[in-house]
Amino acid sequence: MNAPRLGATATEITQARLATLGTLVAGIAHELNTPLGALHSNHDVIERALLKLGDILEDEVVTPDELDEVRRVVRATEAVLKTNGIAVERMVKLVQSLKNFGRPKASEARPVDLHEGIEGTLALLGYELREVDIVRDFGDLPAVVCHPNRINQVFMNIVHNASQAMPDGGSLTIRTRAEGGRVHISVADTGRGIPPELVKEIFEPGFTTKGDRIGMGLGLAITLQIVNQHGGDISVRSEVGEGTTFDVSLPIRPARDAKREESWNALV
Repeated sequence: MNAPRLGATATEITQARLATLGTLVAGIAHELNTPLGALHSNHDVIERALLKLGDILEDEVVTPDELDEVRRVVRATEAVLKTNGIAVERMVKLVQSLKNFGRPKASEARPVDLHEGIEGTLALLGYELREVDIVRDFGDLPAVVCHPNRINQVFMNIVHNASQAMPDGGSLTIRTRAEGGRVHISVADTGRGIPPELVKEIFEPGFTTKGDRIGMGLGLAITLQIVNQHGGDISVRSEVGEGTTFDVSLPIRPARDAKREESWNALV
């Protein structure tokens, strides 16, 4: 009889990552439509404003009424440019978050602001979380030494699962705290919950309630691997009809472990 697998292979990790990226790209396409629509509409407004100013300044003499019109056009243009700035900032954040998540290679371990990774995850999953009330209960966290793109994948897998557990909306509460040389992150949803007999199986490779698709059934197995590789722990609490909470604990500065560092080659 074959021995049970304790983790996902490097190929399976890549497949799961690509499957997640495919889902993200579809959602981000919708997310980009709003700022792109604003930019497209405002481009027309700015073009007409410039034509108006050109007509006024065509004469060598500007009358008081024309000067008032120039002021009105300038004020209107400033408001439009402010809206454009917000739209562009939104697009830049989405693209940067996707770029960070999509990097195929892990960067060197370095001090990281975990709140930035959480916010990047929420931005990428914004379309799927559009009906979900996001509650941020963030504590004062120190920078955590970790491989940021891998830890971001942990956040992505957990939050993505939470969004799928709340297809009709709900509440997602993310709490962070630092205590005793470790940081603690909990992600609690108000979704359908997990039956008690299945809770103990959710971190096993191949476990899924989403159907037989490439990359499915590996998200939480990969999450467990990444957390363990960082010297951390992860646990889950769930009640059917009430929701699910994932608790992640990570050392602020992981102890040096040559064997663990060498095994990163199988994950990056």
